[in-house]
Amino acid sequence: MLRWMRAFFWCLQRTVLGLRYSVRVEGLDQLRDLSGPTLVMPNHPGYIDPPLVVSHVVFGERVRPMVAASMYRHPLLHPFMRLVEALEVPDLSEHSRDARQRTLAMIDAVVAGLERGESYLIYPSGRAQRSGLEVVGASRAVYDILQRFPRAHVVLVRTRGVWGSSFSYARTGKPPRLGRCLARGLGLLLANLVVFAPRRRVTMTVELADHARLASMSREELNRYLEQWYNRPGPEEPTFVPAHFLFGPRRFEFPRRESGEAIDDGRIAPATKAAVRELVEERLGRPLTEEEGQARTLLEQIGLDSLARMEVALAVEDRFGFRSDRVPETLGELWTLAEGLLGDRAGRPDRPPPLWERPPSDPRPHEILAETLAEAFVRRALRQRDDPAAADDLSGVLSYRRLLVASWLLAEKFRELPGEAVGVMLPASVAADVVFFGLHLAGKLPAMLNWTTGPANLAHAVRILGITRVITARRLIDRLGIEVAGAEYVFLEDVRPGISKFAALGALVSTYLLPGRFLRRLPRQNVDDPAVVLFTSGSESAPKAVPLSHRNLVVNMRAALAALGTQRSDRLLGFLPPFHSFGLTANLAVSVLAGIPVVHYPDPTNAAGLVQTVARYRTTILVATPTFLSYMCGLASRDDLKSLRVIVTGAEKCPESLFAKAAQLAPGAVILEGYGITECSPIVSGNRPNRSKRGTVGLPVDGVEVCVVDPQTYEPLPANTTGMLLVSGPSVFRGYLAYEGPEPFVEREGKRWYVTGDLVRIDEEGFIRFEGRLKRFLKAAGEMISLPALEEPFARLYPPGDNGPQVAVEGIETPGGRRIALFTTREISLREANAILADAGFRGVMRLDEIIRLEPIPVLGTGKTDYKVLRKMLADRAAPGAA
Repeated sequence: MLRWMRAFFWCLQRTVLGLRYSVRVEGLDQLRDLSGPTLVMPNHPGYIDPPLVVSHVVFGERVRPMVAASMYRHPLLHPFMRLVEALEVPDLSEHSRDARQRTLAMIDAVVAGLERGESYLIYPSGRAQRSGLEVVGASRAVYDILQRFPRAHVVLVRTRGVWGSSFSYARTGKPPRLGRCLARGLGLLLANLVVFAPRRRVTMTVELADHARLASMSREELNRYLEQWYNRPGPEEPTFVPAHFLFGPRRFEFPRRESGEAIDDGRIAPATKAAVRELVEERLGRPLTEEEGQARTLLEQIGLDSLARMEVALAVEDRFGFRSDRVPETLGELWTLAEGLLGDRAGRPDRPPPLWERPPSDPRPHEILAETLAEAFVRRALRQRDDPAAADDLSGVLSYRRLLVASWLLAEKFRELPGEAVGVMLPASVAADVVFFGLHLAGKLPAMLNWTTGPANLAHAVRILGITRVITARRLIDRLGIEVAGAEYVFLEDVRPGISKFAALGALVSTYLLPGRFLRRLPRQNVDDPAVVLFTSGSESAPKAVPLSHRNLVVNMRAALAALGTQRSDRLLGFLPPFHSFGLTANLAVSVLAGIPVVHYPDPTNAAGLVQTVARYRTTILVATPTFLSYMCGLASRDDLKSLRVIVTGAEKCPESLFAKAAQLAPGAVILEGYGITECSPIVSGNRPNRSKRGTVGLPVDGVEVCVVDPQTYEPLPANTTGMLLVSGPSVFRGYLAYEGPEPFVEREGKRWYVTGDLVRIDEEGFIRFEGRLKRFLKAAGEMISLPALEEPFARLYPPGDNGPQVAVEGIETPGGRRIALFTTREISLREANAILADAGFRGVMRLDEIIRLEPIPVLGTGKTDYKVLRKMLADRAAPGAA
């Protein structure tokens, strides 16, 4: 039955296509007696040629087309894909570790099918043509299949005449929008009274190739042979066919194809180029020539197919800590990915959805409406039900009503999860907002897991809290390629389908008719109960669990609102991840609970996306670390940031050059630097819009007391004297969970003070000036980087010998960013050293920037490494004019 249905489908397809396409097939007689497993291998001038080829190149065998995932999953096409038993091909244009595995599995499936006698239609190039030439490049799928099954017949098909249609790149230079093309095609047929439509002349040339000869070729020889065959007699010029037999234009000016994005070499550090080149050469197994080392060099042309390009891009991401949804196509784009400058290729609408523009229904000042988070959330949602609450590109704009309903429905599912604490591993997003408040409504304790610290630290985090479930998203895990030992993932994509439409409708109706129901059914929460668990970045041997109570967070959020002086018209950009204390409070909790609309962006390293989001949503408040702010300022044009009214920066020192650049790009904004610590919920001090002092981190916020003491004696020091900062107040946590280390508090004058380990001095007016840190760690992108932790894997591999230490790690913070070096007496490359760190579980910012060969490594009289000498060496090398 299915066989007849397929035959009827292709017959109908051919008839319908014949109304617009006049197809002539040459060489079809070669296939008259062909039988057995066959690979039909056409060129790919447009999205319309697969049905044209399958419906016209008939040789008595059922052919299973191989179709890109975006087409295979298209709602209009998916039923037909299943009917013809199409094989789904993963999309390799976006980063995905899972896509690589699925591609290899797809090749296995094709080989197994050929062994069963099946036939397949496969495109050697793996993508539609971008120009009038078919480029097979470095693709290897066909080569791998022929190597594993050399007995398959090979039918080559060259299609000419499709290039220039609306289904090809020729019309706009961009990917055709399939749904729009199909709708337009149907409309044109009707406008032409079906039978009078002008027809596009298409020629197909068929050749039964010598499969034994093809299987004996190397990949390079095979791809070159296919390109030469497909492109005879030369490049194809696009052909325009009028849309109507009587009306409309008779000529069309096709756009010229751009050669690619221009790369500003001056913005790429030489060390970045060298490191990227090393990764590319390692993947190629050969050095790049001088000509190949240029920015515009296509990775495909130097021998990297789509899978290899993805592998190199993922290696660059792991090495440099930046991410992009795009897979780079040129060497220059790999450079920009490494520098955090690679943006999205697809544009976005100029304006956000209308709900975002809706003025607030509540004219009162921003405030937190209750002492516990669940109650504060429900009261805010009921007060501003139809106002915009949170937005992102995936979910659109959610009103408080929708945010409440979504959180309430997920809470029903979260109650079933075992244990009190539940891990959360999500980027800044509406999904993270919904999950965070859903867990509170379920009476669970959210534990925000920092995936940048690596698998070992994640496993430690779930172990000390007894976490058995981690809520996350498949796409994030696919990108990270990370597992959390000891816990199971709960994917949001799996939870949502289990929510009944009846339950969703009931919750929605309750927001209109029974709003009090939500308050009556709140879980019982005490102000001193933990409201969230955050983790330090592992600045010692392992991350410490920091429980922050409802009181800690609410007091600190109220202090932040008072210091900031928010306005009812404010809109916030929230992109710091919620495992970051700054990100949790400023970008998630305080915005939603106080009634400040927040638009999220999930990737803080994608500066282009952040700048576009500010420009599109016209946000007025930006909370960022100096590192991420510098990335944005490096890409923003003059008008992109003009809507900003307040820029709050913290978590690391903000250089003067960044103040100047930000003031130039956002002239209407006041730039406020502050200081915070995870253990203090996190804001300790900040400059105010009406009271600030450049070079300081401002005044203590409401409810925070500070004291500067001698680091050795803990005796108080006078004003303008550098000493260690102690902090006290209701926003300071009570102590680490499952921690057996030294007590982080001291008692003074009947008060309990948190020991920050930071050096500051306070002037006569009370402004705090940050001077440095007592411990050997740095900050980059707001993350703590432990130098001893980075040194430890090397010390294990290369322990001290008779001549002293063989390795030491030291780092400094410079105006241009951090600089971390491995000093060693051994021969080891930067790539090898960072691979050792990766094997030890370090990711992202936890990496080395350079290797310094030094013999011997300086030591103190006690025999310990003299890090002061190493720091001076680094500072001298980083000084302007240093070689």
